[in-house]
Amino acid sequence: MGVVGQFLDALKCNRRSSDVELKLTEAPEEAAKSAAKSKLPSKPTEEQKAAAQELKEKGNALFKQQKYEEAMDIYTQAAEINLWDASIWFNRSICNRKLQQWEDAANDAEVAIELEPDNAKGYYNRALALQAMEQLDEATKICMKGLKKQPANKALLQLRTDLDKARAEAQIACPGAAPQLPSSQLPLCPSDATATVEKVTQQVKQSGSLNGKYQWQGKAPSKKQRTEYRKALVDMFRSKYEELKQKAEEAKSKRSALQTDQYESNQKQGLVLTGGHRPMDRPDHVDLPDAYMSPVGVLSVDQLAEYGCNNKDRRYMLSVYGDIFDVSDRPDKYGPGGPYESLTGRDLTWGLFAGVDTVDYTNKFYDLFKAKDMGKDKLSGLCSWLAWYTVEYSGAIGRLEPWVDEEKLPTPPLEEIEELCSIM
Repeated sequence: MGVVGQFLDALKCNRRSSDVELKLTEAPEEAAKSAAKSKLPSKPTEEQKAAAQELKEKGNALFKQQKYEEAMDIYTQAAEINLWDASIWFNRSICNRKLQQWEDAANDAEVAIELEPDNAKGYYNRALALQAMEQLDEATKICMKGLKKQPANKALLQLRTDLDKARAEAQIACPGAAPQLPSSQLPLCPSDATATVEKVTQQVKQSGSLNGKYQWQGKAPSKKQRTEYRKALVDMFRSKYEELKQKAEEAKSKRSALQTDQYESNQKQGLVLTGGHRPMDRPDHVDLPDAYMSPVGVLSVDQLAEYGCNNKDRRYMLSVYGDIFDVSDRPDKYGPGGPYESLTGRDLTWGLFAGVDTVDYTNKFYDLFKAKDMGKDKLSGLCSWLAWYTVEYSGAIGRLEPWVDEEKLPTPPLEEIEELCSIM
């Protein structure tokens, strides 16, 4: 067992018992082992704290230069001097994730949690590492522990949603990928969906920017590859949502096929729209506008805004990842007084991508494949929403102009969704 494991075990033993006195029920040998195991290293002196802090700052500078291996060496030296500084373990965890050393990242985050159990960074980073190792159940447990400490933490709430969506993806995977469901209940995947996703993924690698221009390390995905990748994901989700909608119709339910009652109580705290994100029965009767569902072609952002909640024709539209949907049949949601009235006539993409439902996250346009290239891949979650809107509102009626050439859009500001991924 390495020094990290030994220190972690000692911390856990010390937490479970405030002293190491021999228990009457223990055999002498076992009691001795417990006492030895729970012996913690002494706290650092002020001089040692200062030396460790200086090393940590040196490691931070290397990290910002993307010299992750060198940064890890420095963080390790800092930890050897001051094992009790949780921020060093946070930084080691993040650095290990950059190096794709997932198990080490998870262990470092666990140490940080033991040292600072009220700091959400530890739970977030450990859950991310477990997610990368496909330990979704354990990742969810850690995420929920973090949310008990900070119920309104947006990053943890978004990660919890991502983990839920990962389960949904497993459930709609090709037969054999989700053995807990009978094969008769699983929608068939497009024959080339997996191959398409894998092919495009290989085109999207780590990168940076130079002189303000985004630089791809490998070959940037072409427009065709982008389209095929998006279509493969949407098709997988859409088949499941169509199945759910059919079952709802058979049950003569007025409810939408995809509801947000899957949000946990703590997740709902991160969703701020009053009255939103809840099941809503469809109105018994709606006076639809004459042009309802008529194709609109390619619209500019200003043209889409004309179909906001207060337009006199009562034709309501919105955009998800560039697809424009006519939502006029749900004035209870998108019309005046509805919980989503502030979103009508706008593009919702960045908010759905980032997990924030406020107006200031609408009409923001970025090349999301660049986010994927930088290791923040939330395209599957976004395409899940796109598939739902496609099923719920009978397909798109047009395209929004900024998304026609997504590759020309700027790099996403990942700091808006990475508040717990920063070094300390």
